[in-house]
Amino acid sequence: MRFYVTTASLVLTLLAPSGPLLAEVPIEKKTADIMSDGTRIHADIYRPKVGDQALKYPAIIMSHGWGGTANLLSETAADIAQGGFVVVVIDYRGWGRSDSRMIQVKNKDNKFGKTRELREVVDPLAQAEDIFSAINWAASDPQVEPSSIGLWGTSFSGGLTVYVAARDKRVKAIVSQVGSMGWGPYTDRYVREWNTKGGQRARGEIDYPQPGAKEVGSLTGGMVWEKLARFRPYEDADQLKNVAALFVVAKNEELFRNEDHSLAVFNKLSGAKEYLEIPNIKHYDIYSGPARKTATKAAINWFEKNLKTSPGGSVEN
Repeated sequence: MRFYVTTASLVLTLLAPSGPLLAEVPIEKKTADIMSDGTRIHADIYRPKVGDQALKYPAIIMSHGWGGTANLLSETAADIAQGGFVVVVIDYRGWGRSDSRMIQVKNKDNKFGKTRELREVVDPLAQAEDIFSAINWAASDPQVEPSSIGLWGTSFSGGLTVYVAARDKRVKAIVSQVGSMGWGPYTDRYVREWNTKGGQRARGEIDYPQPGAKEVGSLTGGMVWEKLARFRPYEDADQLKNVAALFVVAKNEELFRNEDHSLAVFNKLSGAKEYLEIPNIKHYDIYSGPARKTATKAAINWFEKNLKTSPGGSVEN
């Protein structure tokens, strides 16, 4: 087991790059449509640009946090791909360039006679299913080694990486960046209230959130609360038997307590794991500047170490 809580001098010495993050592999970017539960979700695909199409690479599935889109991850995705990975970045259903699920709603006569798009809502179980679908898509790609798949998630999707990896044995490594593990240890306090909302929704008494609703602070996207009641990454950590897990956190995290989220999950794991605390930053600082480069280089190194057997692209079968 490895437990790293870094100091400012150590993290700057070991991780902060002065030039390219790693020796760069030429890459190309394309888009793809992935079907997830019958709904088309959009994906940006970054892959090594090589002449030998028989070469296979590990695949990294990247997913955005609460209210984000794939566009926000483009720079980090390109950096990771240049390390010799096929990177698949998705927009969840109803977000960004993905299509929406259609739902029935009541008309003015209080009957279910209309439909509308369900857009910009946070449904953790649906989002997890979109990640599963992206894994299916990547594992069937001729340039991907299907036994070497990693997940990268940030903020709310940092918890989704744990949830999905606990249920899909194809996932061999995860990086959870400034990760929220659902509501962490506070879930049980609110489950009854959340399930009450689920009962009201099941009876048609309340609708789903409107697009982009702000129910939790300034975060964009209303929550499907009854789904959150079943989203428990902390408990799922017990199932990460053969998954190498890196947790990157902000020292001055202001949205939740690291001790209740990433560190709590880290402490439950018995396999390959590391915990990197970047000093002097808050939650959103990790998306730009030196902090982004530090976190991204750590992610690349982690995937290199745990998904590859050589730097040339060949991976463990």
